[in-house]
Amino acid sequence: MSEADGKRPADARRAGEHPNAQHRSRVWLPAAVIFVALGFLAVSWAQLRADTTELQARRTAAVARAVAWVHVQAGMRFDDAAETQTQAFVEQITAKVPGVEQALVLKGVKFQAHSDAARAGERLDTESLEAKALYDTARRLKANVDKNIEERARRPELVGDPYPEIEIATAGDGTIEAIAVADDAGKYVGAARVRAAPVALDFGLPWLLAAVALGLALLWIPIARRLSSGPRIGLGAALVAGLAIAGALLLPAWRDDVRRESTRALADTYAALADAGLLAAEAPIDQDDWEDLDEDERKEETARREANALVPFLDRALDGARQDALLTIRRAVAEATPSPEPADTVLLTAGDYTMEYADAYFAGAVAQDADDVRVWAIGLGALGLILFLLGELGQLRRAGVAAVRHRGAYAYLSPAMAGMLVLVFVPVVFGIYLGFTQRTYNVIEFAGLANYIEILSDTDFSDPRNFYFKLGVTLMWTLSNVTLHVGIGLFLALMLNDQILKARGIYRVILIIPWAIPNYITALIWKGMFNKQFGAVNAFIELMGGEPISWFQGFWPAFTTNLATNTWLGFPFMMVVCLGALQSIPTDLYEAAWVDGADRWQRFRRITLPLLMPALVPAVIVGTVWTFNMFNIIYLVSGGAPNGATDILITDAYRWAFERDKYGYAAAYSTVIFLILLVFTLITNKVTGATKGAFE
Repeated sequence: MSEADGKRPADARRAGEHPNAQHRSRVWLPAAVIFVALGFLAVSWAQLRADTTELQARRTAAVARAVAWVHVQAGMRFDDAAETQTQAFVEQITAKVPGVEQALVLKGVKFQAHSDAARAGERLDTESLEAKALYDTARRLKANVDKNIEERARRPELVGDPYPEIEIATAGDGTIEAIAVADDAGKYVGAARVRAAPVALDFGLPWLLAAVALGLALLWIPIARRLSSGPRIGLGAALVAGLAIAGALLLPAWRDDVRRESTRALADTYAALADAGLLAAEAPIDQDDWEDLDEDERKEETARREANALVPFLDRALDGARQDALLTIRRAVAEATPSPEPADTVLLTAGDYTMEYADAYFAGAVAQDADDVRVWAIGLGALGLILFLLGELGQLRRAGVAAVRHRGAYAYLSPAMAGMLVLVFVPVVFGIYLGFTQRTYNVIEFAGLANYIEILSDTDFSDPRNFYFKLGVTLMWTLSNVTLHVGIGLFLALMLNDQILKARGIYRVILIIPWAIPNYITALIWKGMFNKQFGAVNAFIELMGGEPISWFQGFWPAFTTNLATNTWLGFPFMMVVCLGALQSIPTDLYEAAWVDGADRWQRFRRITLPLLMPALVPAVIVGTVWTFNMFNIIYLVSGGAPNGATDILITDAYRWAFERDKYGYAAAYSTVIFLILLVFTLITNKVTGATKGAFE
């Protein structure tokens, strides 16, 4: 073997290459494309499960609403079938609607109708927890009917019910239960409950995408042998990106097929309901007109109404918004020449019935799916590309070697890393995502930067709900609190560190008590102390000859209550930090300074303060972040009074989410708060070098 041949492996290693680099080049692209394909399949599987669950719930809800509809219409009839119509319908649906196990109508504490005919007219069992839950739910939904009437009168622009008039729950065995209100023009006449077992649905996964990925993986193996490093990396990156683009194109089409199949399954449910007597439940004409008709005319009128679309039922069942896109349901009529399909609609036939669906529903859903899939395509494509590039460059191999070599250390760290991932990183990422969305009637839609623009473009600085007003209050709150915490804490630490002071241990225990008590308890105690009529603070002021103060009626008094409470809570932490740092300073330095003639102030400025900084600066940074986000004190003491003026950013974000019902806006608000604190922390670390020792 020549000298050049003997040096080639070592030269390759020095150049950063591995003897098996060519073998790696055949492995990492298949790994990347399979990762991307599996990611798309996992997303599709999760979406399919969600679609299936939603369809089962919609099917059960449709049956419950149908029972409620029939019950209302039965109460409006004036013929002999009125009393038995609801009972006949609930008995029919258990036989004709797949999966329905039980149906009933409850009014008060009595079953108006029951699929078990023997229980019709029976009263609820007062000893049964299930009966109590049914009764409580019915009463809650009845209250929602009243609230919706009030809300629609106050806000005529509403197109749906702000408060739900149906509840859907899934039992542990997969059984789905829906309870719907039966109300006649706002008058509560009962609640319909339907219990149904899941029905098997045949929806497949997009295996074509997996086949494309497998084809790329197999095709890459012979190609990689003929390419050098640069072209190989470039072509591989292009293939991974191409697979992500293919997923973005294929998945919306697959989702459209799933949606149409689920719509067809829902149409089958409506057809089964119609076959069970839903169409016959349409109320006849006015009582006087009905009584004027003879028997044949009554039959003709009933048949005519059965053949027409149940528009009132659909409006009521679908909350006016036609969420299922179902426009009409009618009995199919045999014709010599089939009628053309109406423009912009999709006709689905099930049994003897025809359902007409809005085509715009499917078109709009495809557009929404494309937007959703685009996010996944970008994310999975980026991760696959990173996997491929790191593998080709040998970074993953080095990381694997390091993981094996230091496996003990990683094993010890893994629980903490898992906890940080689940409890910190995932919520943070999800919160950032929510900041780019808006919620309307519980439907989350992508809103881009609209929330951030709305937050930052509001220039009405006098409005207490304005972001910049809150930012100013928060900065003033943080600066004043941290200043008092550090000042009082350092002063007390110097006192406790003085050797002349007797019983220092007792004082340390007493002074640390505010920090030991839970801050929400302290906040409530201080709020009571600032009560105008019964508070200890006003009692002391009156004792000194002053007038009681309405602490929560003005900005500065309310701000003072918050500041006093948080100062009481915060100074012990700074005192403990400063005391620990003071006790670590060698006494020889003070003795030498005293011999040199330095006075007390010079010793403090030249010795104490510089040696306190390594401990005090990180404590100040942490205290600043804590105070900036001190939710409990603001919320529990002043409650933002007056009119939200003393709210800080974090309490205002809470109010946007849980009091003003704008979750996307609140998430964007929280993201802005996070960015402010992140920039503050980075700048202070850079300027002070507070955490420099931790990374040296």
